[in-house]
Amino acid sequence: MRSSRRRFLKNSIYAASAFATGTTVSSCGLFSAGPPNDPGTNNPNPNNPNVSPTSEPVNNSSDRTLYLYGWANYVTDPDLFREFTKETGIAVKGESFDSNEVMLARLQASGDSAQYGIIYPSDYMVTQMIDLDLLTELDKDKLSNLENLDQAFLDPSYDPGSAYSLPVSLGTTGLAYNSAAIIEEIGSEPEDWQFMWEHIDRLRLTLLNDPREVMGMALHTLNYSYNSDNGDELQAAFERLQDLKPAVSKFDTYAWAEPLMAGDYLISMAYSGDGLNAVRQNPDIKYILPASGTSIWTDAVVIPKTAPDPEAAYAWIDFIMQPEIAARMSEESSYGTANKAALPKIKEELKDIPAWLPSAEILAKSDRLVKLPDEVLQVYEGYWTRLTTGLG
Repeated sequence: MRSSRRRFLKNSIYAASAFATGTTVSSCGLFSAGPPNDPGTNNPNPNNPNVSPTSEPVNNSSDRTLYLYGWANYVTDPDLFREFTKETGIAVKGESFDSNEVMLARLQASGDSAQYGIIYPSDYMVTQMIDLDLLTELDKDKLSNLENLDQAFLDPSYDPGSAYSLPVSLGTTGLAYNSAAIIEEIGSEPEDWQFMWEHIDRLRLTLLNDPREVMGMALHTLNYSYNSDNGDELQAAFERLQDLKPAVSKFDTYAWAEPLMAGDYLISMAYSGDGLNAVRQNPDIKYILPASGTSIWTDAVVIPKTAPDPEAAYAWIDFIMQPEIAARMSEESSYGTANKAALPKIKEELKDIPAWLPSAEILAKSDRLVKLPDEVLQVYEGYWTRLTTGLG
């Protein structure tokens, strides 16, 4: 149900920065999403932005190639690929997906799936892949850098004991807003989701193009679970979103940033990496985690059972768990990291943004999306279709 999220826009990371002020909180927090996809001039197939740059083989005497399949920010860094090839002699090729569901459908339907050695699913999809017997149980003895990960993230509810997956990036969903424009229009700034309903008649906003996140947010504002399977609660969440529709300009996951900066939109529901990237580009943009809580999520790395070269896959996982590599990945994407050894190596200007490391108080009020039965997902989809097509 989660629509596309986290695309890679390297240029945004190094744009002029303006940071929110505040106190840095515990390193055990959860954090962010990545930016929009920019295949760049190095893309070997410019007509297919989902095919990432490949590594240049260096001393690749074994002619081994590792194929990655993941969110674009994990599979489109040619410099990272070259470093791995230099260390191991194994070339790397990457391909991106736009949603967990697209990834799963391809693995189940296409013979090409047997080529992938590494996959980057999100938390709830890890559970589903385990249930479908698609994943290799990890041999932790083959991972010399495992100790770099924070133990707090190594026994998640979606994969007890991290038997089949290891956490890579951690994120939230929140509100990005144009502080100058919203103060001029409303006279105050948002602190929680309720702000949108309180000012329906004066706001121009966007919501994510993601049924689980948007329905979950509405459920949350009614004090229900993000993962509700109760028919009456889902009906109430749908009606609450219908009430908000006069203020909704668009259901959009990515294209909100420039109009928000221009003041065309006042608020955009956003994944945290996208929101933080906007903050880093424009001093008028702020990104907050709503005071009543939000959704939290993790992207993980797994080895499919069909991996043609499991040893190459283990080598890649061990490589990205190096502190320097994990820190660079976090800085370039505004993601958070589960790698505790990487935290001291991440620039303070990023860590000083409060929403990058949410407080324990916010986390305690938040939910993690979980796998729901198919019949419940059909109810979500039905309401989503009615909401996005304008049907009552």
